[in-house]
Amino acid sequence: MNASTLSEKENYVNQWNTLLLDVQNKSRKKLPENKNVLLLGDSKSGKTTLVTKLQGLKDSKQGWGMEYGYIQVRDDSTDENAQLNVWTLDGDRSLKYLMKFALNEQNFEDTTIILVASMKDPWKIMESLEFWSARLQDHIDSLKLGMEQTQHFRDKCIDRIIDYPSHDNLSYESCPKVRLLNEGVLTKNLGLDIVVVITMTDCIKNLEINNYSEEHFDYIQCCLRKFCLQFGASLFYVSVMEDKNCDLLYKYLMHRIYRFPFKTPALIVEKDSVFVPSGWDSLKKIEVLYENMQKINPESHYSDAIPFPYEKQHKEHELQDEDEQGFLAKQLVLLNQNISQPQTPVTRKSIEITKPLLANKRITDNPPPSSERALASFFNALLQKKQESPTARTPSKKPVDNSGSPQLDQTDDDSNTPK
Repeated sequence: MNASTLSEKENYVNQWNTLLLDVQNKSRKKLPENKNVLLLGDSKSGKTTLVTKLQGLKDSKQGWGMEYGYIQVRDDSTDENAQLNVWTLDGDRSLKYLMKFALNEQNFEDTTIILVASMKDPWKIMESLEFWSARLQDHIDSLKLGMEQTQHFRDKCIDRIIDYPSHDNLSYESCPKVRLLNEGVLTKNLGLDIVVVITMTDCIKNLEINNYSEEHFDYIQCCLRKFCLQFGASLFYVSVMEDKNCDLLYKYLMHRIYRFPFKTPALIVEKDSVFVPSGWDSLKKIEVLYENMQKINPESHYSDAIPFPYEKQHKEHELQDEDEQGFLAKQLVLLNQNISQPQTPVTRKSIEITKPLLANKRITDNPPPSSERALASFFNALLQKKQESPTARTPSKKPVDNSGSPQLDQTDDDSNTPK
């Protein structure tokens, strides 16, 4: 075999090997199909609307229990497609047991949690987040995850914090390989990647009209960032109505779940479009907001700084049931007051009307005009009918003679009647 033949054979082998390596590399980059997202939050917090926006759809369909959907994912660099499973738990807190259908031992590592609360009712935000995070913790504790597996998931959460480019949440000891998380970071490590989303930030305009100041919004942001810091979670303020941060949230999820490139830095200036990526924040950065708080103590309890607006309830619009006899008595009194006076003034005595006497009450003044007389007769008839009914009848008092002893009525005791 001559040299030219060997050269051609080597070129052929090299080309074939190159083709195989190319196919192998592309197969490794194929998007996984087993990724999941689970949304937790109270009713009317905007979970379904948010999912619809992430799906690229216009009309949202409200379900019940545990809703399932998916987001079609495409990697433009490899032309690969994947389906991201999306589970949305109903906001009815009694249905928290349905969490087991979306998060279990098999898909734990491949699941991202989104905790949702609404800016429409800012006084409910922290209580809602604390409730659902606690229920999530309870559910994780009920799973049959071994100690080694649990520690593996927690280590991955630490790695996600460490991998953030800024490394602001790390402190280095003498050995460069030993890296410890700073104070307040990931103190509640659930072993899951968590994203906190505050929806309906367009409601901030209405809150400002209702005497919410910049200090209130700074305080809310401080509390949310401290909460996220505990779980190593990222924070998003979004508005589907105004399309704020929705695309950014989608890109961030693609980055966290499928490792797509993402280079957007933290956004904390605009109060209605906040974005704090996981691994960026720290207690020192949060304390910067304290400088703007003069009237609100940043360490105060959330319900004290952002109270439920009791004073804004319009009680005059509340309707309350009224007793039928009381209603009829009021109408009869008003009717008597509106009866036109006769030409000769007649002094009327003020009589206190009680329920037992309503049936026997009659107008003793000069007869009213025919229309008002008809109304008076109508109310008297209703009252008399009610008093004579078995359920409304009240025992009448027996007449008393001059001696002070009650007189017997013929119908009271038939035994006293001689047979």
